[in-house]
Amino acid sequence: MRIVTFVNETKEAVIEKLLEVSGTGTCQRRLVPFSAGEADVAVIRGGAIEKACITHLTMNGIKPPGTEEPIDYMVFQAEIFPENPRCPMGHLNTEWSLAGPGPYHMNLDLFPAITPSDAVIAARLAMDGVAEAHGIDRDAMRQGLDEHYNMAHWPAPLASNTGCKLLDLQDDRVDLFIAAYHTFFGAFTDILDATKDAPVTESDTALKHRRNGRWLEYITIKDPAVKMGLAAGLPPEVLIDLSYPPSATF
Repeated sequence: MRIVTFVNETKEAVIEKLLEVSGTGTCQRRLVPFSAGEADVAVIRGGAIEKACITHLTMNGIKPPGTEEPIDYMVFQAEIFPENPRCPMGHLNTEWSLAGPGPYHMNLDLFPAITPSDAVIAARLAMDGVAEAHGIDRDAMRQGLDEHYNMAHWPAPLASNTGCKLLDLQDDRVDLFIAAYHTFFGAFTDILDATKDAPVTESDTALKHRRNGRWLEYITIKDPAVKMGLAAGLPPEVLIDLSYPPSATF
């Protein structure tokens, strides 16, 4: 399947690029079997990256949110927490059924801790180019990100509406899926590289920790995917690696 080739090649490229941009980061990687499948987990720490986790999950006979019948399922996810608060958190979630020609789902976005920079605007423009090249509306491509990554007690959503929310794509849209991922990841690493040495105040760092706290609130209280993972037998330590921030305040 083309989508399996995409994830097998892309996860290695993502790990390599993040290590390169981090400067002094190191990677710990392990393959974790569990009752419904296995998890390939790579955690990067150091240099420009406080923590990044790149996870490839293969799960058999599970019920993802919104489905009734058990299916074989794959998840390819990256959560990237930069050291410098000037760089937003990078959220790259992709998942799909292995039972046929899709559906493929993708949520990509930047979660800023402080006011987004011009580099974030450049990332949005790059994603606008993906929408134009593939004949979709750029606003419709992002519709729902701000609602998805929000909770009622927050002053504003985590989402910056920079990336895309593409759901229920079929095989005829795999080109869009792959182009969106590569464009977004490239734009994110450009921001990471451009901001990693920017001056930082204690106030900036406090805002980063609070952003991370909101992310932890989201994944532990609202996110149905975490509950699905636990129900599928995914070990808690894998879920912690996969999604938990390295530092947070509340």
